[in-house]
Amino acid sequence: MRVHIALFFVSLLYAILFSWAGQIMPTFLTPEAFVMLRVITATALFYLFSLTIPRDPIHWKQHGLEFAICGLFGTSANMYLFFHGLALTHPINGAVLMLVTPLFVGIFDHIRLKVLPQRWFVVGTLIAAAASIWLMVGKGAHFNHQTLKGDLFVAINALFYAVYLVRVKKIAHIYKPITINKITFTFGTLYMLPVGGWSLYHTNFSTFTPSISAKVVYILVFTSFLVYLLNSYAVKKAGPTLAGLYIYLQPVLATVIAVILGTDQLTLTKAMLMFSIMGGVFLATRFSPK
Repeated sequence: MRVHIALFFVSLLYAILFSWAGQIMPTFLTPEAFVMLRVITATALFYLFSLTIPRDPIHWKQHGLEFAICGLFGTSANMYLFFHGLALTHPINGAVLMLVTPLFVGIFDHIRLKVLPQRWFVVGTLIAAAASIWLMVGKGAHFNHQTLKGDLFVAINALFYAVYLVRVKKIAHIYKPITINKITFTFGTLYMLPVGGWSLYHTNFSTFTPSISAKVVYILVFTSFLVYLLNSYAVKKAGPTLAGLYIYLQPVLATVIAVILGTDQLTLTKAMLMFSIMGGVFLATRFSPK
């Protein structure tokens, strides 16, 4: 039950990331500077909170390469591709393309376990995927040659994040979530320094409005530090496929938030799609590999 609660909050925290990131970039922060700021902040928070728990001894010879790989695919390359892609495409396009992540995770995880997917897992995943894409496309996703480069970056990011979720499972049962993220984000910071360090140094923070500052802080603390911590916990207790499937709830939560804020209207079609997504996710999680 705790795993499902953790993953629900991951989806909830991510639900408003797309539109806010688009408001911040590139006017106030370049993608490179934003990712640099994100990994530095998250790394500092993970080190700070690691002081409150017993120290995990790191077996560098056995797991050092795995930490380095997870740092590349999960905390630097994927973030850079995601934010750079959002700066070049529509936020709604990015939200749609991220919906392929659970499909990648499911494929990679079954390969890792050397098992074939169960029939009802496939049915539930396809229902959730189709309904999610339909719901987001109905909100105005528009793909063309002008958005192609950004769309491609976001799609590759989805692939990289899927690799991360599956690879991190190898060390999740050995180390605490705080420890895993502390080390992977350290690698991520080192990877990003040559790309984003100079850009962050030349960022003019005096141009930030109170609203932009609040949104930046939200992304730094909640969708960097807290989301990765909750995801690591979920992967440790359940598995990467389950963590990936919850991504399909993000369009549902984004729609609910928009309706509450009065920026969207709940129609019968949207309600049916939202229930289809939740039903598909429920069915797929019942038969997901552990």
